[in-house]
Parts: sequence; structure tokens; C-alpha cells
Amino acid sequence: MAACVLALLAVSPAARGETLLEVYALALKSDPKFKAAKAESGAAGTATDQAQAGFLPTIRFDREHTQSRQRILSSENPVFSTGTSSFPTDNKTLYVTQPIFRREVIERYEQAKAVVRQAEFTLLAAEQDLILRTTSAYLLALAAADNLALAVAEREAVGKALELARERLKGGLGTITNQYDAAARFAVAQAREIEARNKLRDARQGLREITGKTIDTMQTLRANFPLETPDPELPERWVEAALEQNLLLRAKREAVIVARQEVERQRAGHFPSVNLLLTHNKRDTGSTLFGGGSNIETRDVMLRLTVPIYEGGLVVAATQEAQFRYQKSQEEMEQEARSVDRVTRAAYDATLSGVGLVRALGESVVAQEGAVAAKEQGYRSGLFTLLPVLDAQRDLYLVKRDYYQTRYEYLVNRLKLKQAAGTLAEDDLKAVASALQ
Repeated sequence: MAACVLALLAVSPAARGETLLEVYALALKSDPKFKAAKAESGAAGTATDQAQAGFLPTIRFDREHTQSRQRILSSENPVFSTGTSSFPTDNKTLYVTQPIFRREVIERYEQAKAVVRQAEFTLLAAEQDLILRTTSAYLLALAAADNLALAVAEREAVGKALELARERLKGGLGTITNQYDAAARFAVAQAREIEARNKLRDARQGLREITGKTIDTMQTLRANFPLETPDPELPERWVEAALEQNLLLRAKREAVIVARQEVERQRAGHFPSVNLLLTHNKRDTGSTLFGGGSNIETRDVMLRLTVPIYEGGLVVAATQEAQFRYQKSQEEMEQEARSVDRVTRAAYDATLSGVGLVRALGESVVAQEGAVAAKEQGYRSGLFTLLPVLDAQRDLYLVKRDYYQTRYEYLVNRLKLKQAAGTLAEDDLKAVASALQ
């Protein structure tokens, strides 16, 4: 029965356009929001490399070249008389510093690992968001095309009723009231068609915003596609999965770890540090007024213990700031968890009720089509005036719009439920694509 209903209501198939999967491939390459998320993830991925640098030696080389001009104004040494001399000095120094113990470096490395994990979850969430945004934009454009087709069909149907009213009035079988009613409905239908065209253009621009390309031709929704209820059937199971697997919530958990490590990193400013320092210096002096030049090479090895005593309260203040930000991250994680709970339940309810709505509205459309046909026949035989016919036509196109819109919303809500549970993947996109032709 449902298949017959859908077959009766199917919009005329258009020529094959760009598929949902092709549009998604374009979005992967062109969507600025997703590309920005990838760049941000790449930047965050360098956090561990930066943190590891704190464990490795730092090497610096300095070279100085000095041109000196000395003038002896007086000297108690009888060997040297007054005079002027110019000579160069080359000073080359190699510095090597190897950290032995730095508490803030240890804390920063642990923090960096959490930063990388957070970035990975955020990027995965961005991929899921792209799947949902692309599918929603594609189906929105299809819904807008359906609305335009319905608006055109309604305008044509009301136009025929208007012509019939005029003919009957001329033949003395109709009334001026019927003509006015039809004319008024025809004007409304024209306005609805104009609005539908504007919405279709805007919907296609929404696709272009994601893909960077104007999509003029698209697929259409199949007359019949499977209406599946959520599996598992218990909403609590979906909520449990979402609280465990939702990617944005997992990113928030990592953000809490990052904030906690920041507290420890700032507190590490109270700890001493130990560093091994090696220097190799070579100094070549050309000459002096008091004797010949010199060439000196010096090597030093130093173990330096640095104990911070007081820095004007900076460490205490920075630690307190980090503690407040840690509390903030905890509250943001709790807020995200509550939001995930609500969104998951809403998506579950919308998906479950969507199955019943699609079926009920499909049956309603068939019944309303029968009512329109009966009232049109009654009008021709004189049992009804034109107004009941116009009302029935209006109700028919209203329920058709609701029916088409509900089918698209059902498909989107299926993806929203998977996204909330953290399991949305390209296979789910392909499942939606299979409902298109």
C-alpha cells in the first residue's frame, strides 16, 4: 500500500544530476570550514614536537669580530712608548645546554599529548559535521525544488479552475463570487511560486557555499525507500553511546586534561631546575701595544642548579588563573554532556516519529487527492460551489508539502542521531544516497 502511495505522489524524475556522493567529494576539497579545521588540527599536531624540544639540548654558536684601535697616552713601563696600534680580534663560542630536570617541561609534554588528542577528535567531529551539512544542504535544495514543482502545479490547477469559473460565468452557469474566489487563490498561488523560486535559488547557493561550485542539476528522492526505526530501540542505549563516543564531548574531556596540566605546568615554576652547560670558546687576538697577539681556546663544563625564590608573585598568580580556567573547562564539559543528552534524545524521537509521520502523511495525500477529485466532479454537476474545490486543492498541496518535507527531515534526523552517538561515517552518507535516484 505504501509503495502505491509513494508511486502516486512521486515528482516527475529529472535528468540525472550530480549525486550526493559527488557533491560530498567536492565539499571535502572545497569547504572552507572543513579545510580550516584540518589546518587547525595540523597546527595542534605540532604540540608534542614543540614539547619534546624541552628535553633535547639547545646548541648556539656565536662569532664576534672586533677591530680595535689602541692609543697609549702614557705608560709607566719604560719598555713601551706612547703610540697607536690597530688589530683584529676573533671570538668564537659554541654553547650547548642539556636539560637534566625541568618540571615545567615534563608537564608541558603531558599537556601536549592531550592537545593532540583533542585536535584529532575535533577534526573527526568536523568530518561528521561536513557529512551532515552537505547532506542537509543537498536535501534542502531537493526540498526547495519539490516545493517549486508543487507551487507550479498548484498555480496551474487554480488557473484551470479560474478559467472554468470564467467560462461558466459567461455561459450563465456560474457566479461572479466563484470567479473572484478563483482569482484570489490564483494570485496567492503565483506569490507562492515566486517565493518557492527564491528559496530554491538560496538553497543552491547554500550548496555552492560548501562546494565552491554551482549545482544546477541534482538527483531526486526515490518514490519508495526503506523507513527504518532506530536500532537499538531504547533511547537510553543511544544516550549512553553518545555520552561515551560523541566526538565533541570527547574533545571537551581532552580540553579538561589540557587545563589540568596547565595548572601543574604553572605550579612547576616553584620547582628547581638542573641543566648541563658546555661551552667551547676560541679567542684569536691579532696584537696589542704591550705585546704580541694571542690565540686562546677554552672549554668549560658546568652543572647548574637554579632554585626560584621569588618572582614578584607571578607563579602564584599564573597558577590561580590556570585553576580558574580548569574549573571553566569542567563546566563546559558538563554543559556539552547535557547538550549531547538532549540532542540525542531529540534526534531519536524525530527519527522514530518520522517513520510514522511519513506513512501517515502519505495516506493523507492519497485521501486528499480523492477528496479533490470528488469535489471537482461535484462542482461540474452542480452539487458544490467552486470554493470547496479551491479549499480542497489548497489542502492537497499543503499536505503534499508536509509529506515531502517530512521525508527529507527523516533522512537528516537519521544522520543527526548517528552524529550525536559519534558513529556518523561515509557509510551513512551512502545509505542516504541510496534513497536518491
